[in-house]
Amino acid sequence: MNIIIALLAGLVAFAVGALWYTVLFGKAWMKAVGLDEETIQKGSPITPMIVTLLVEIAVALVVSFILIHLDLDIYIGGLLIAVAAILSAIKNYVFEMKPFKLILINESYKLVTIMIMTASVAFFG
Repeated sequence: MNIIIALLAGLVAFAVGALWYTVLFGKAWMKAVGLDEETIQKGSPITPMIVTLLVEIAVALVVSFILIHLDLDIYIGGLLIAVAAILSAIKNYVFEMKPFKLILINESYKLVTIMIMTASVAFFG
């Protein structure tokens, strides 16, 4: 496993998240979770950003490790990892009674970033 590639994949996932939750789906996401601009501006973004970056790097390391050790096509393996993560999260949304739009925004982000991590393993791993 190339740790540098996994670290870079985690950074790319973090950057995609920045775009995903601002430019692409920021307003829809804020509405779905019940936040407004004022509430967001009151909070400090430092801690969530650091935690998110560390989590994305950890996920990239785990995805890389699993894909390298699976005896499957790497893209099928990545898709299976993404599907398992998404299905695991859906049960929480149902109990929390979250809107379907939020599920689509969050879980499509998860699918995209895990497949980016998968592609990085395929190309550089």
